[in-house]
Amino acid sequence: MKWTKRRSSLMGFIALAIGLVLFSALLLLKSETQRRQTYFSEYVQNISGIVRNQLDTNEAVLSGFSAFLQAVDQSDTEATARYAAAVLSAYPHIYMLEAARAVPIAEQTAFEQLLRRTWRPDFELKDFPSLTQQSAQPQAYLGETWPVLFMYPSLPGASSIYGVRLETVGHLSYALARTRSSQKPVASPVFSMFEGDSAYILMQSVTRPAHVRETAAPNFFGSAMVSLLLIRTDSLLEAANEANIDPLVHISAVLKNAAGSESDIFSTQVQQAGFLDRLLLPQMTDRVEIRSASQPMTLMFERQLRLGDVLTEEMLMILLVLAGALVLMPMVLIRHFRAIERADVEHERSVYLATHDVLTQLPNRYLFAERFNQAFSDWQVKGVPFALLVIDLDHFKDINDRHGHEVGDQVLRAVANRMLHSTRAGDTAARYGGDEFVMLIADLEDLENAQAKAARVLGSLSQPVMTSAGELSVSCSIGVSLCPVHGQNLDTLLKAADQAMYGVKQLGRKGVAITSVPEA
Repeated sequence: MKWTKRRSSLMGFIALAIGLVLFSALLLLKSETQRRQTYFSEYVQNISGIVRNQLDTNEAVLSGFSAFLQAVDQSDTEATARYAAAVLSAYPHIYMLEAARAVPIAEQTAFEQLLRRTWRPDFELKDFPSLTQQSAQPQAYLGETWPVLFMYPSLPGASSIYGVRLETVGHLSYALARTRSSQKPVASPVFSMFEGDSAYILMQSVTRPAHVRETAAPNFFGSAMVSLLLIRTDSLLEAANEANIDPLVHISAVLKNAAGSESDIFSTQVQQAGFLDRLLLPQMTDRVEIRSASQPMTLMFERQLRLGDVLTEEMLMILLVLAGALVLMPMVLIRHFRAIERADVEHERSVYLATHDVLTQLPNRYLFAERFNQAFSDWQVKGVPFALLVIDLDHFKDINDRHGHEVGDQVLRAVANRMLHSTRAGDTAARYGGDEFVMLIADLEDLENAQAKAARVLGSLSQPVMTSAGELSVSCSIGVSLCPVHGQNLDTLLKAADQAMYGVKQLGRKGVAITSVPEA
């Protein structure tokens, strides 16, 4: 029972220790995960701020360009080109500045002939589907045409764009119509440029005072114009990549254009996380709505945490310490409990040696005295008498002298074993010293029962004993006293039984005698 209880306690302590270590490890991992999530949130704010600043810059540049177009002379493309060059050098993410003007439908032919005489002999008004060999797309009806007359930089691959009617460009037609009804910038859908790559256009309506023409110079900038900012989607991607110090974050951007539809701006590529990363660790996600007046954009961020993120060198060292504790703590607890068990065994052994005879393993006189006190207490409560037997081996000294003490010890152990087999559970047999033994027989009604019990003990002990010196004959003399007839304390009863035993010795040994002199 004691071992089972102690073992249960040991297993409980080990389970508690392991639980504390594992709980500490989980807290560390959770703390590192939360730190990564905080870092991810800061990262999202940083990238979102960069994109927001670039969108705000686009609006500011377009507003400045529109203000410049309101003030420039209607034929001064050189000043306009210098202004555009200064802008693009300051803001390299902007791909191109353009301007288109309104030409009444009735004046198209005259306008085309004017620009052929004063600017380009090959100038003509063009429809975008015919230029690109594409099928015509639905377009908004504006009541005038809007040819592109200014571009900077004037790239060779884009020179054919001069004279293209904006209203015939499918992805610009409705944005142009919305620009004419609003003074705010308007963004077009994302499209593939004529010279390659993808872009979107930010446009704004420009109104100039009408002037009477005094010269024959080309009339590039009329009273109704549209300023255009051509922005390659790659510029936003490059800005994000420059600040993207974590290449494992997937970023995608979606632009909501003037028509209400959405266009994909860019999407970064990341290496796919491993199976264990996805199984054991969370995926961090965030969504940022940039509420720009002209370029409302949605940024989506995804970051799958990986084991390499949380298992840093510092974390591995701490986990290594915890793993050591996980191994050492059960070992220490087991060693401690084993030490307790050894101490208990030693204590029980010490108690046993203090109360038992080393040779025969029978109770000694101290334990016998305790058993007597218990029997005496039972007699006082229940009134049932008990007997004391004093047993002395006959001629034991001769056995020691003839065969040696080792054989004598064998005889004593055999006698003790027979005495144990002759007693009941409530009886006690003890070695009192040398070849003298005592026995307490409980629950005896009278002297006859005590004498009969003593006779059975005598018969058991008088059987030959097999030793290393051969079979030896053994006999004993037994004296009997009865409580309370012959006394009510241990010394008196032992004295009475001892006198009766010596009476047997005087009569020739090997017998039983009950004291005839009760206590006065």
